[in-house]
Amino acid sequence: MNRLLILAVASLLATSAFAASKPASPGVISESLQIELLEHQWTQAAATGDRPVLNDLLDDKFFEVFPGDVRRSKRDLLAAAALPPGGSQVLENVRVQVLDDVAVVTGINRYTPATGYKTIEYRFTDVFVKREDGWRVAAARMLRKGAGNVRA
Repeated sequence: MNRLLILAVASLLATSAFAASKPASPGVISESLQIELLEHQWTQAAATGDRPVLNDLLDDKFFEVFPGDVRRSKRDLLAAAALPPGGSQVLENVRVQVLDDVAVVTGINRYTPATGYKTIEYRFTDVFVKREDGWRVAAARMLRKGAGNVRA
């Protein structure tokens, strides 16, 4: 009888420990990871000219600022051409900070305009806002790596 009781208690403890180690909601990812995935999805959509994806990702009030104070709106980005063959954008050192309904994403964008061109590194800061239907990119800023007062 004691062995049966010990076995039952051990099973109960093992089941409780196993249940406690599982995430609360399987299939649900953290907001930080969700935003990081959206950041990569945005980069891919911009590179390939995927307008429906861009339209869904970009907030209607979206704007971005490039080096030289060049500014683009959502409309400008939707009208932009895809990268030519050999062009690419690769994100590195992506960091996400979520603050309630706002998230800030920083990192490095290794941009190659086309085959035969040298890769240029840009530091970026993107701002996402949480709307009723999900996260949207509201603002973006890129600086050439090593330019200005930003330290490497």
